[in-house]
Amino acid sequence: MSRKSFIGRAAAALTMAAGLLAGQAALAPAEAQAQPPVSSSQIAADVPALDAFFTFTGQPGSRVPGHYFTSPKVPAGLDFNAPLVGASTPILVGEDSLCTMGAVGTDSHGNKVGITAGHCGKPGNPVYSFDATNDRGEFARIGTFERAGSIDYGVVKLDNNVQLTNSYNNVKISNAGGAVPGLFTQLCKTGITTGGSCGPALIDSGELLISQVCASTGDSGGPVYVGDRLVGIVSAGLGSLPSCFTPLQGPIHAPLAAVDWNKISAELNAHGGTGAGFKLA
Repeated sequence: MSRKSFIGRAAAALTMAAGLLAGQAALAPAEAQAQPPVSSSQIAADVPALDAFFTFTGQPGSRVPGHYFTSPKVPAGLDFNAPLVGASTPILVGEDSLCTMGAVGTDSHGNKVGITAGHCGKPGNPVYSFDATNDRGEFARIGTFERAGSIDYGVVKLDNNVQLTNSYNNVKISNAGGAVPGLFTQLCKTGITTGGSCGPALIDSGELLISQVCASTGDSGGPVYVGDRLVGIVSAGLGSLPSCFTPLQGPIHAPLAAVDWNKISAELNAHGGTGAGFKLA
């Protein structure tokens, strides 16, 4: 997988931006993403001027077409042959599904394992680091998407050459699970599309933690945390408001639904196989 081929598929991201402008939520699980896309001719007609405006008014350093927030930078010194992977590493699943890794560690079988959103891939999809590239612009393969859970998380079996870390860029995850964050607790998330952002916890639905945190497509699977404690992973945006694509929105964006890490951990252990007995790096 090369950076050029990924950028060649950026029309999908621009389609999503056009949908946002029409008032559609862009951060959603797989079943919602199956809606017919806006035509490429409509994008060609409408997006260039909008793109110029939002680029001018947005933040610098976006790495995702159709979005205007500063993306996390590529860590210095990444090794293509032994890529570093941690919570918040941006990943490509299959040919063009851009997501974010929520947690990495090992399981009781000794496998290196990553956890992202279940709607990011299908069993057997190759998974690449969006950060680690070689001189030809190819992305480093880091593993295989094994399965999606009954709730929106996905299990990635990482390759043996992958280096695991609990501190990637500005995100450090030292522990996971525990008490569900209380009302108005500040939750934070990091993802490739909208970077790092925080907002108040609103509702605990049992499986989902609802908060007013800015997120969008590409952030899916990313870590949701309080301090250095992982409490969930990014799943979906809720309601009819658009997800975040420009800082001009301020707080006017869809609430974020994150899958509770306690539920993920319990299902990993109950299912068995890759991911059972997961322990953070």
